Amino acid sequence: MLWTEKYRPNRITEIAGHNHFVMDAKGWIEERNMPNLLLFGNPGNGKTTAGIVIGKEILGDSFKDNFIEVNASDDRRLENVRTTIKQIAQSGTMGGAPFRIVLLDEMDGMTNDAQNALKRIMERYASNVRFIITCNDRNKIIFALQSRCANYHFKPLTESALHDVITSILHREEITRFSEDEIGSFIYSMNGDMRRAITELQAAKASNSTLSKQIAIGLTDYNKLLMLIINKNSNALDSIHNLLHDGKTIREICIGLHDAVINSEGLDNNIKFKFLRTIGESEWRSNTMTPKLLASWLIGQLL
Repeated sequence: MLWTEKYRPNRITEIAGHNHFVMDAKGWIEERNMPNLLLFGNPGNGKTTAGIVIGKEILGDSFKDNFIEVNASDDRRLENVRTTIKQIAQSGTMGGAPFRIVLLDEMDGMTNDAQNALKRIMERYASNVRFIITCNDRNKIIFALQSRCANYHFKPLTESALHDVITSILHREEITRFSEDEIGSFIYSMNGDMRRAITELQAAKASNSTLSKQIAIGLTDYNKLLMLIINKNSNALDSIHNLLHDGKTIREICIGLHDAVINSEGLDNNIKFKFLRTIGESEWRSNTMTPKLLASWLIGQLL
């Protein structure tokens, strides 16, 4: 079983690091009522998990009949909102639930027309349904939707919060072979990404490797990409496209490439600075450029 599922929180008090959200959610659970929510922030910070947990806590035994999860990145069209989501909003609740909850995951890519249609559904069926919207970039959500939701920024976890989660998992799995220094270095390298940290920890357990070795394994693709860039090999762009195809976000690629540059021993410091500055700018540009277009810009700058 994947540890990201095994150790996924089931209660609001088990959510680590997002204290403001947890505090407000406790009140909604007590009242069995909640506003529409917009949870935004980088991948791996717990947005989807938080949405599912609040649904379980408010709906209780009627959760399965009244909680619907829709991956908005799978179908971003206006027609999907007008048909599928509208039908869900129109249908009545079951099992005594106060309302239905629709989790719209990864909504950044939904077209503006589709978002405007959702806004109208949100207004018309307010007594029957609540929406939880998750996205990486809040700027890609129209203001009319933002203003109709309680907005919560899911920031990367602090090292302290991540340390608590990782050490708890190590204790429950009865793993004692990692030193405190090794655990600390491992947590630092995760950049606050809980999902990645748990995944890499399970991989280290399965392969019986050290945490430092597991970090190096995780950087292998990015080290290869960095070597292509250093050698001015045009295949570097294909390498990024392959990473995108494998499900990596452009931010994850930027972080991986950043870490590969930092850990590169034979790279001149001036070149390191140039590369890091360009990688940082590319992450900023991700707010306004598509992943493939940004990949072309990034490689063009680095080569």
